[in-house]
Amino acid sequence: MFRKWLLGLALVLFAGCSATPQATPTPRPSPTTGWTPLPYISPTPSPTSTPAPLTAPTAALPSPTPFTYTVVEGDTMLGIALRFGVSLEALQEANPGVNPVAMSVGTTLIIPLNPDNPAALPSPTPLPLQTGQPFCEPAVDGSVVCLVTVTNDTNQAVEAVAALLVLNNGQQQVAEALINRLPAGQSTALVARFAPPAPAQPTARVQVLRALPLTPEQESQRYLPLEITQSETTIAESGRSASIQGELTFAKKVAAPKAEVWVVATAYDAQGRPVGVRRWETLTAPQPDKPLAFSLTVYSIGPSIARVEILAEAHPPAATPTP
Repeated sequence: MFRKWLLGLALVLFAGCSATPQATPTPRPSPTTGWTPLPYISPTPSPTSTPAPLTAPTAALPSPTPFTYTVVEGDTMLGIALRFGVSLEALQEANPGVNPVAMSVGTTLIIPLNPDNPAALPSPTPLPLQTGQPFCEPAVDGSVVCLVTVTNDTNQAVEAVAALLVLNNGQQQVAEALINRLPAGQSTALVARFAPPAPAQPTARVQVLRALPLTPEQESQRYLPLEITQSETTIAESGRSASIQGELTFAKKVAAPKAEVWVVATAYDAQGRPVGVRRWETLTAPQPDKPLAFSLTVYSIGPSIARVEILAEAHPPAATPTP
């Protein structure tokens, strides 16, 4: 009797449990069954026509151009090598088409720069030019671009200006001016790019390696009389670029049948830091009665451009070495 009663109680309890409804969790839709992600919208979208910062100056930065020297009466290959602080062997290798024992006046030599040993570059003591604090910005490819202002505060022109930049991660690069001659009282910017990886907050130290004095006689022998007679600068609304247009005129008739003409534009931000540098160049026949038009755009590596300074020079074109 007692066993029948227990069996009956168990059946009642089982029936009650099976009758209680079970909560079934609502399945989450999977990405393939109806879930659509919302597109990400930037809080400050940029127009598609505006290039991403740092990409334009990456393409605009010029490559280093070898410094050239025009042989004058009394020059020897060894004397030129000693003057510019390079080895005689390196000078000969850079100018394979020039006979070192039979150089004629007017021959153009390429003065090589050894980037593997920058500290040994200058044998002559460089003039103590004034330098600003290098301004460095990381680029989108992980590299670092650094610019530094160099001012010729001496009473004579200098040439072949070069400086050593040392990044705060220990990397070193030689930066050369994009113009051969830096007149007295004028400034320009040197630029160097450091390979990735970039430091989180890149900074750099600077040391002038080379700045050779240029006497008035040497200046008249190596450079042609060129003047900037007109120029106009238009800074883009974004501040990321500036367009420069103008005219150049040869001050007098020169004997050279052709001239290599350079215009270098240096951009500065509101704090006076160099934020961009660009060179325009052309090969032309000097004509004192016909202005030469130029046009170029300089890009900022980051901050907005507040002003632009330009320099121009003309010199005999570099000779193409022949094997």
